[in-house]
Amino acid sequence: MKKVLVSLLVLALAMTSAFAAVDFTGEVVAGYTFQYFNDEWNYHIMGQDGIDTAPIKINVKAADENGYWDVTLKGALIADNRLGGNLNVDLGKIILGADSDLSIKLGMYANNRVTGLRAYTNQSGLNLDRIRTYEKGLWASLSVAYSDLVSVQVAGGPRLSKGDGADESGITDDKWNTNWIGDNNADFIVSALVKPIDGVGISAGYVLNGENKLGSAVDKGSFNAEASLDLGKLLGTDWTFGLDVADKYSIGDKTNLFLASVYGGIDVFNLALEYGLKTPETGDMVNMLYVGADINVLEGLLLNAYFGAADLVKFSDNWYVGANIGYEVYDGITLAANVQYATKGGSDLIGGDISEGSVKAPGFSITPKVSVAF
Repeated sequence: MKKVLVSLLVLALAMTSAFAAVDFTGEVVAGYTFQYFNDEWNYHIMGQDGIDTAPIKINVKAADENGYWDVTLKGALIADNRLGGNLNVDLGKIILGADSDLSIKLGMYANNRVTGLRAYTNQSGLNLDRIRTYEKGLWASLSVAYSDLVSVQVAGGPRLSKGDGADESGITDDKWNTNWIGDNNADFIVSALVKPIDGVGISAGYVLNGENKLGSAVDKGSFNAEASLDLGKLLGTDWTFGLDVADKYSIGDKTNLFLASVYGGIDVFNLALEYGLKTPETGDMVNMLYVGADINVLEGLLLNAYFGAADLVKFSDNWYVGANIGYEVYDGITLAANVQYATKGGSDLIGGDISEGSVKAPGFSITPKVSVAF
C-alpha cells in the first residue's frame, strides 16, 4: 500500500510539470487533544478530520484549461485506504465548445463517496441533511448541468467481489484476497439542484443504501428535499439573512428528520441557528438545537463559539458548548486552539462533524493545533 501511495504522489508531482493548467493544493493539520473525563486525562492526535485521524491530507488536481477533463487525488497519505480520487470527462464542452453553458460529465469516483446535490447551506456543519453513497467504493457518475441554473447527478456501482486469495504465481496469501477498495455495498444515488435566481435554491435526492446518520437504517434507502433562501444575495445587500429547510426520510426504519436553520449578519458578526426534529416510527421524538456565532473583527483572526443539544427534552445528558480561537500568522499558516465540553449525547452528535476541534467522546477538552495550507 505504501508503494502505491508513493507512486501516486510521484505521478501527481509529475502532472504539475506536464500540464499547464494544474492546481497543486493541500493542507496539513496537526495537534493534540487533551481530554478530561471520568477523573482522568486522555490524549489524542488531532488530524485533518478530527480526533484520532491522520494529520496529513493532500489534494492534487490536474485539469484541462478548457474544462474538458479533470483528475483529482485526495486523502490522507499516511492512512491505509484513505487515498481516493475521481476522473471527470465533460462531453458537453468537448462537443459544444469550452464556452458552452451545458456540461455533461462522465466520472469515476474511486475509494470515495458521492454526495447528493444540496440546497441546504449546512450552517451548523453537522451535515444532518446529507445523503451520500455507502462508505468508500468505486462509483460511476453522470452529471448534467446548465450554467448555475440546474444540475442533475446520477451515480452508483455494484458490490465489488474480492479476489480468490492467490497472487500471479498461484501462491495463496491473504493480502491478495482483496478488491483494493474495501468490502463496500452496491449503491445508487440520484439528485437534482435548481437555482432559478441568485439566493434561491431547491434540491431533492434519493440514495439506495447510503450512510448511517443518527442511527437511521441504510438497507432500504432514504430521500431528502431541501430549499434555501438568502435575502442578502437576492437583494444584493452587504448583509446576509437566510432561511433553509430540509426533510430527510429513512425508508428502512420509517424515520423522518426535519431541519430548519436561520442565519445572518454583517462583516464583523454572523449568527446561525439550526433546529432539528427527528420522528421515528417507534420511540420518542427528538428535538435538536445548534447555535453558532462568528466574530470577524480582524483579518486573519479565527474566533467563534457554538452551543447546542442533541435532545432538548433530555438536555442535561445531551448538551455541548465550545469555542475556537486562532490566527493566520503568515499566508496559509494558522495557529489555533479549541476548548469544548460535551456530555455523552452531545458528543455523539458533534463528534467528527464539526471541523474545528470536535471530539468523539464526552468531557472537557483542549485542542491546540497548527495548520498549513498551500
